[in-house]
Amino acid sequence: MRYKLVFTNKITNKALVCSNKSIIGSPWLMAGILCLSFNTMADTAEKKDDSDQVEQLIVTARHVKESAKDIPFTVNIVDDKKLVDRRETTLEKALNDTVGVQVISNMGAAKSIRMRGVGSVLPMSGDDSSVSINVDGMPQSKSNTTLNLLDVQRVEVLKGPQGTLFGRNSEAGAINVISKKPTRYFESAFRTEFGQNNQILTEGVISGPLSDQLSARFAVRYDEADSILENVNDHKPVSILRNKIARGTLLWEASELTSISFITEIEEAMGMDDMYMMRPYGHHPKIDIPNSSDKNDKNIYRFNLKVEHELDNSLLSSITGYSYSKSDRRSPIYEGRLYHHLSGMSPPSNWSYLTKEDLFTQEFRISSKPEAPIFWVAGINYYTNDRHRNTYDVMDVFYPSNALNANIRRQFETDNVGVFGEVTYPVTEKLKLTAGLRQSYEKKNYHAKWLANSIYAENNKDKPTMAFDKQKITDNFTTGRLGLNFLLNDYATLYGLYSRGYKTGGFNDEGTDFATIGRSDQAYKSAYVNAYEIGLKTENNTVGLNTAFFYNDTKREHLMAYNPATFVSVVENYDIRSYGVELDGFWKAPGNLDFSGGIGYTNAKIVGTPNKSLAHVKKHNEVPDTSHWNANLTILHSIPLNLASGISLETQITDRYIGSRQADVQNKFGLKAYNKLDARIAVKTENAEFYVWGDNLLNKSYDLWGYHIPALSHDGPDATIGSPGRGRTLGVGFIYNY
Repeated sequence: MRYKLVFTNKITNKALVCSNKSIIGSPWLMAGILCLSFNTMADTAEKKDDSDQVEQLIVTARHVKESAKDIPFTVNIVDDKKLVDRRETTLEKALNDTVGVQVISNMGAAKSIRMRGVGSVLPMSGDDSSVSINVDGMPQSKSNTTLNLLDVQRVEVLKGPQGTLFGRNSEAGAINVISKKPTRYFESAFRTEFGQNNQILTEGVISGPLSDQLSARFAVRYDEADSILENVNDHKPVSILRNKIARGTLLWEASELTSISFITEIEEAMGMDDMYMMRPYGHHPKIDIPNSSDKNDKNIYRFNLKVEHELDNSLLSSITGYSYSKSDRRSPIYEGRLYHHLSGMSPPSNWSYLTKEDLFTQEFRISSKPEAPIFWVAGINYYTNDRHRNTYDVMDVFYPSNALNANIRRQFETDNVGVFGEVTYPVTEKLKLTAGLRQSYEKKNYHAKWLANSIYAENNKDKPTMAFDKQKITDNFTTGRLGLNFLLNDYATLYGLYSRGYKTGGFNDEGTDFATIGRSDQAYKSAYVNAYEIGLKTENNTVGLNTAFFYNDTKREHLMAYNPATFVSVVENYDIRSYGVELDGFWKAPGNLDFSGGIGYTNAKIVGTPNKSLAHVKKHNEVPDTSHWNANLTILHSIPLNLASGISLETQITDRYIGSRQADVQNKFGLKAYNKLDARIAVKTENAEFYVWGDNLLNKSYDLWGYHIPALSHDGPDATIGSPGRGRTLGVGFIYNY
């Protein structure tokens, strides 16, 4: 069946036609609403009076406050109201409602983020990320972030390479998380939630002045929920997921020209259930591991000092950041149901990982003032990271020659210096030219010590029981971008951009060649991307719509090829090409109705492979975990119940669609498309709010990721594993603001 949507402009009588010729399945409805938004934009523009003022969406995507319409690349904004109303307490949830972005957690590894098909196919290490995450101007590594969001003003999602201003490991894009600042007036807020699966959330915020020049803000949250995985041995949740977060901020406004802020943040995540299980899961996912055999806890401490000083024609900024993280993980190697299927037995096993990381960064920059006729920014950045990853308490009697039957100590050291600058120059009244450049120098050191345990030593008496590895790599690289903005009218800007992103090489977290064959483990190569984007940004106070077409040519993208039967991992590099289109926008419709959402199409394929590949990847395979179609739509409706007392009823419905996609890089099996429907109904007063909420109301069963496990013996059975999403969950909540 083919659909056709026709909307007619009441003023011009011109019809706008959208067909499903290029939009299939569930996303066609989203496309229709976006087409309607285009038409409404034209209608509103015809009616606009010259005295009307278009409200500008202000962002800090380039370190300076400016209108999002003036930036020559896609910036998606999730503000504090959306974060609260949609109950997006983690960055992962916020990104899931952003088209073209995938958050991937494969085989329990640290989550990685991919944008528009660009990013590691399978990450090599804790340092192998393709999207730079910055919290209040401080870059975060994969190890020192839990993706929790607390008391956040907004999240800015910058798509396309951001190597000019954000430097290393931002070949796919960057994410800015901006927390709320202390206020010069007293305010406080309290929120609590209760839901099924023993979900509990309690959050509090207090802010205000301490003196004429000093103000402070303090926020804290505790939340917990049962794991969706049930242990077949005791019929209880395999873990209880607990998060504790606290942040304190001091703001000293030393003078009208100088301000100093200091932020301290502590996070503790316990019981994270990033475990695999055999597919299909069923409606009540079950896992077979010994009771209390799993542990996955993380502690993070962050400190951030920002100094800003205003000069006559510029702004001086200094950002100093330090963070320490500790991650302790223990789990069985073999899950019972899976290995009964593969081998007819469930062998006893265990492995543990302890990761500690120290990160320090310092940036100095000078920039133009907001709304200056010429935008410019320049600076220097220093980044250093010292990460220790220890493997211990390993027991594998099923495969005694497993090189992980050992105590392994690894140390990864990274030092990076970058000098950068960017300028936007008005060539004419309507045409602006943007040019940016960054030169970076990076050095990495790697040290490893391997000491076999008794299981390995007794079964491999002809092999050494101790080994060492020591390597170093250095790299110099240049990133940048060149773009044009053309102001069509007060509402619309047309832009085109070329940008180059770069991701440094490094060392495999799991390499054991130095222990088994006496050869240093191969360092993985750097990756880079040449990206092209053209787009149209249109916005007034009623309707906004952004359209972007993109093409990315990525060289030497990273993949850690892993053989589950032998536990051997090697590093491989692949060339990837991706292209597509994205539309996102909003419409403040009559009748207190608000529509917002987006739709995206991405075609990402592997176009270059190594001559010899352990992973047996073929050219033209699709990049896993990247669906062709994804879309989201939120409808918000508000009804006044009592005008005198300010009571209103607010209903919000959000639907997210993820299309079918390949699960593994070999394209051996795919994951089905799904819709996730959430809703929230609230009764609001001026200061309070009571609401009921429901997640995954359709109770859809879906995969977060998937992986193919080959047969362990000739003619034996193979299997697929993965992790399921949470089923339908209902709850209630209460918010009070003072």
